[in-house]
Amino acid sequence: MAIDRKFERDIDILLAEEFSVSPCFSDWFLTRTSKFKTAKAQVAGVYVSKSGSLGESDLVVLFDEAGENGSRFALLIEDKVNAPFMPDQAARYRLRGEHEVQNGQYTDYEIVLCSPAAYCVDNAKAQLFDSRVSYEDIGNFLMSCNRDDPRTAYRSQFISSAAKPGGSKWEQLQDDVTDRFWEAAYQIATDEFPELEMKKLRLTKGSTLINFRPREMPMYPRRYYIFLKGNIGLVDLTFSEVLPRLFLPLVKPILKDGMKVVRTGRSTAIRLEVSPFIVAEPDEAVMDKVRLALSASARLIRFYYENRSMLDQAAAQSLADPAQNYGAKTDGYS
Repeated sequence: MAIDRKFERDIDILLAEEFSVSPCFSDWFLTRTSKFKTAKAQVAGVYVSKSGSLGESDLVVLFDEAGENGSRFALLIEDKVNAPFMPDQAARYRLRGEHEVQNGQYTDYEIVLCSPAAYCVDNAKAQLFDSRVSYEDIGNFLMSCNRDDPRTAYRSQFISSAAKPGGSKWEQLQDDVTDRFWEAAYQIATDEFPELEMKKLRLTKGSTLINFRPREMPMYPRRYYIFLKGNIGLVDLTFSEVLPRLFLPLVKPILKDGMKVVRTGRSTAIRLEVSPFIVAEPDEAVMDKVRLALSASARLIRFYYENRSMLDQAAAQSLADPAQNYGAKTDGYS
């Protein structure tokens, strides 16, 4: 069965597996780099979504060179399907590499962009990476290894199809009811909850998931934001790349009524529960539920501002292990 839409995380996992189990793939991939194309080395470690105080790398692969005097080097790989680059993304990859060299984790590194070949055409930011390896080339190599193996054929097709125009494109479904619903929500937020700094939204049909990130909430080194999940009645003040078991004891003394700490994927959130709602014609009954959700969102923003120093310090002391894979499970902690 074909999977029409591929996400960057899907590619991260596929490449991590190939590096982990296929020396043939690792050897071939090194030939596509700039610094290490002639290196004789074996994989010493593979890390997906490796993060720290300087941000996150999609994939980090450590190599040990052969021989008595062999050293350890790293490939820091950014995967792109069709999303634009974040500001200074290549520079931040390089900063992480330099930092880890200084800390003795390896002696040299290279930053690599993996993407559809077309992604790099006339893209000046793509040229800031040391080397670029296309999904098409990866797919062709995988197929060349064993053309008669169904599993290999599937994996080759999977990554190659991520490069096809529109193959991984998400299409937004415009809907008049959804547009009217969120226009009414925007008016409530603007009139009653200016701290949300809500922007006008054009969401896909039936969507009840939105983020708020006022300008005073940090983006770096950890991203803080409000995630409203209207369909299930949850509002989260989210701290990216933070471990809840470390975070909870530090913030528990300041939590207010109804607040609890939960794990959300690779992040931690301070959560409030509200009445769930669905997208519908914006009558008084449904918009009262939206108003309560917006009020809870504003409450969490004010809570952050009032306790900024303690929350920032707690987050800094509760960083996630970069090698740990959290999956998508969400757990309650208080």
